[in-house]
Amino acid sequence: MSSRDTIQYAPDVGLLMIPGDPGKDYSPGFAVFDDSVPALRSFILERLRKVDIRPTAPKAKGRAVIPVRVGLVPRPDNDYDTRAVSVTAPPCHGGSVLDRHMGYLYSSALHVTSESIRELTEETGVPVGCHGWIELYDLENTSRFYDDEDADGADGDDVDWEPSRDEPVSWAEQKAFGYAVGSVRVLLPERQTVRALVDDYLATHRREADRCVEREPAPSGVEPDLRRALAERLAVRLRTGLRHRAAGGVWGRETERERARRRRDVEARPLLDAWEAYRTSPHDFRDLRAVTRSVFHHTRILVLDGSGVEVGQYHEPDGPLTLVDERVRAEALDALRAHGVDVDAPEDLASLDGFPDAVVVAGGDKWSIRLSKPGVPRSRLPEAGWFDPDSGTLTVYAASLAEPLTVLLLRHGVHPLLVTWGTPHEEVERHNRRAAVAPAEISPVNSYSRVTAAAQQLIPELHRRWLNTRPDDGEALAARAGSLLPPLIDDAAENSYYRRALEALFGAPVNLAERGPCRLCGRSAQSARPGLFYCHGCCALARGGVLRDTGVDGAWTEAIVYALRRLAEAEFSGPPSLTQLDRVGVPFEDHALVDEVLLCRFLLPRPGSAVLSARPLRPARTWTEWLAHAGLLTDGVRTSMGTATKATDGHLCRSLFERHVDDFLHHRGVAHEPEPAYPRHPELNTTGLRADWRLADGTFVEALGLMTRETYAAKVARKRELARLHGLRLVTVTAEDLNRLPEIFTDWLPKG
Repeated sequence: MSSRDTIQYAPDVGLLMIPGDPGKDYSPGFAVFDDSVPALRSFILERLRKVDIRPTAPKAKGRAVIPVRVGLVPRPDNDYDTRAVSVTAPPCHGGSVLDRHMGYLYSSALHVTSESIRELTEETGVPVGCHGWIELYDLENTSRFYDDEDADGADGDDVDWEPSRDEPVSWAEQKAFGYAVGSVRVLLPERQTVRALVDDYLATHRREADRCVEREPAPSGVEPDLRRALAERLAVRLRTGLRHRAAGGVWGRETERERARRRRDVEARPLLDAWEAYRTSPHDFRDLRAVTRSVFHHTRILVLDGSGVEVGQYHEPDGPLTLVDERVRAEALDALRAHGVDVDAPEDLASLDGFPDAVVVAGGDKWSIRLSKPGVPRSRLPEAGWFDPDSGTLTVYAASLAEPLTVLLLRHGVHPLLVTWGTPHEEVERHNRRAAVAPAEISPVNSYSRVTAAAQQLIPELHRRWLNTRPDDGEALAARAGSLLPPLIDDAAENSYYRRALEALFGAPVNLAERGPCRLCGRSAQSARPGLFYCHGCCALARGGVLRDTGVDGAWTEAIVYALRRLAEAEFSGPPSLTQLDRVGVPFEDHALVDEVLLCRFLLPRPGSAVLSARPLRPARTWTEWLAHAGLLTDGVRTSMGTATKATDGHLCRSLFERHVDDFLHHRGVAHEPEPAYPRHPELNTTGLRADWRLADGTFVEALGLMTRETYAAKVARKRELARLHGLRLVTVTAEDLNRLPEIFTDWLPKG
């Protein structure tokens, strides 16, 4: 296989050879159909007779390879894709282009070669080729070898054998050769490399042509040869068809490719009726908004719904806007404009109402169009076609899908220049078969833990499996270290993330001089409170959770309900806020209770971790909705100020924020009176201002939840001034302070 880095003419095979690097370049197979099996078989047998066996190429499969050179012929006559490229035996094999035709490059490879090969062929008039190989395997590694042994070495199973695209060489021929014969692979550099090679060669070719005073007649070229061969084949097929028609009333036999096409068309027809119902039904997404997020200097503009679930993404700089549900496009465009994104949209969006229930996955050199299915992640959705933005070609796998998929692209702001039918790549075909027979739901498990069997006893057996435990290799580490404790995987002195996690959970600095086994998983750990050793991994899971919302309820949902109710009972005396989960609120002297509330945190999904299918059965729940689902907000009433509800001690709270503070005071035994009146004042208090609570020593407490509102902030300012004038002690709490309530109210917490 050539290692040269320029296109050169190989006179022994009559091809302009595109160089390739077996260690780096793409090595796809190609689609073989019934009519090309004879040429493929002849080509393979001819190469087997030369016995030029080489070690396996870096990207090749199998035991060894036979290097080959093949032709790449543009086939604009292809009914399914005018960009098609035929893989042929070299001209030295004799016969026409059609006689040497072994198959077609898969659609996924056309963006690499089609345009460049066509240009090189047309301008030079010389056939183009590339390197490749025939894969060889040990006979013992094939099932036929053992079937043959069971049959006492008989070759009877080859009696009825006929060459096929899956087995162009018989088992007897393979045994005689000494290897099992695999696929023929072609070696193609990446797109930019092919383009550069062709440009360099054509530039040189043009300069040489300009220097020639007397130009020789141009070679006949590949296209005239192809036309002549097609005309000859058409004449033969017409004669054959007429004979079939006269004898049996039909023009000929249906090919396997035609059967596959007809099968896909039949399977696609029910989708059209389903899409009619889909388009007229309402979607479940609400309160769409656009946000800009950056991670490691990678910026994305996302469209989210009210629960924080990603509904779409605007691909900068010029689109498209891809969505998980095409029905929300109008609202998503409004959200982007409100976010300041100057996005173009079809003016007649309302008239483009024949769209399918499908999603566009934009990325790389092509856009994949996938059919939505409930409960299935986007990566496992079946592919219905694909779009090449460079050429403007839409390729569909079923003819009946051409119109709806075209409408889908128009709604994405692109107009296909060519719509064609194509055969799925073999990998896509396998993917679609798996998607059809074995749809997989998204797992609610977002991470795994290493909780020991002893620690798991703190969680009811019904819910333990959702801790998603895996065995640890701590014993092996300890053995290597020769100590009772394995070495620290993370040291809080060096890992600031670990140190901050411990200090946030326990509200005290880490004791860097002491270490012990993690109380939950047994790995070496450090502590911020005496005797409470927890490793970095367990701290991270307590703050981030093992589970995530998938939009499909199941047994894992009951585990979340249990954890919320248990925390409300044991730690907060009511529904906790997300911020409160960042701080352990039980007595640190009760080590087992600390372990339990941390494990309950493992089971709680955080809103930002939600992962839904392309068509979720329900939107992801907000934190408030999870609290309501657990039955912790049975009396909640939504108002303009928030969710009004009664605290555990019966006090009426105008928002969940107020309730979190009230429940904390009740749970910690801090006496408090709701709604005390401020002293009257002729200017500052003419309307009867009230605080949120008054403590036993007369201290006023205000929960400041709406400071972004000017009128609210002005009222708070008057309250502060009233407290100053009358010598009242005033404690203010914001939502960000919910994980610091023990420090804020330390003067009033019962001692001992």
